[in-house]
Parts: sequence; C-alpha cells; structure tokens
Amino acid sequence: MKQLFLLYALGLVSCTLAPYADNAPKDPKVLPQIVLLKGDTVSKFGTDSLAKGRPILLYFYGPGCLQCDTLSRKLVDSMDVVKDVNLLFISAGSFHEVKNYQKKYDVERFSNVRLGLDYNNAFIKFYGGVAYPLLVFYDKNRQIKRANYGPMTMDTIRAIIDK
Repeated sequence: MKQLFLLYALGLVSCTLAPYADNAPKDPKVLPQIVLLKGDTVSKFGTDSLAKGRPILLYFYGPGCLQCDTLSRKLVDSMDVVKDVNLLFISAGSFHEVKNYQKKYDVERFSNVRLGLDYNNAFIKFYGGVAYPLLVFYDKNRQIKRANYGPMTMDTIRAIIDK
C-alpha cells in the first residue's frame, strides 16, 4: 500500500515539475542523462559513461539525512552484495557537502561507485522528487525497474536487482 501511495505521489509531483515538451525524455523508462560534478568541482561524470550491460542503482541522498547515513554505511559495509551494479551516489547539496560525504564514506574506492553533485538538478527534474533517500533501480538494458523512497535492507536491494 505504501508503494502504491508513493507512486501516486511521485506522479503528482512529477506533473508539477514536468519539463517542457522539447526537453521531455523520448522514453521515460530509459535511464536519463544525468551529469554529476565531482567533489573537486572540476571533474564531471555522466550516466552515459556507465559500464554497459550492468544493472544501475541511482541513490539520491541528503548530506544531513540520518536515514541516508545509515543506508550509505550499509552500502559501504556490504559492497560485495552490489559489486556487479553501477552505483551512483547523487546529491543536490553543495560542493562542500559532496566532498565531505566522499571523505566520510570513501565510496569511490570501489570501481563500480561514483559520487557527485547534481549541479543542474537533472535528477530532480526527471524524477520530480526531493525526499531522501530515493533509490531508483535500472536493469542491465537501462530500463527502469523500480523507485523507492526510504531506507531498504541489503537483501531487499539485491532482490530488486535480481528480479
């Protein structure tokens, strides 16, 4: 029931933040182009440069969010569970917060993980939400599988990836 309500709310919010027709994605089920600015404020990384043929997990976090801290710690401590997944830590915070988050969790030591600032709010514009944490799952063909607000167990995350 919670998931149904969440999808309904996401639909309402996305209607209010709908992009202009010229900028609308051709296929809303396909992974959008999101460019992240790294903590060094110079380097950029986009979803189009992710390794092909692997599932993708977009993790929208808030630097001051306690649930996000818990989930980030779980992801780092259980990286072997998602080592075959392209994992993007996405923030709409500040450069300083992104840099601190990278220092705190050191997620980029893992070859499958990228962390950055959504400096042009592409994630928010596309998904229409700003609640934390937001997990968006894509299959290996870059087709959306599911989106979830709130923390999840690693077993649930893995089950969604494998489904």
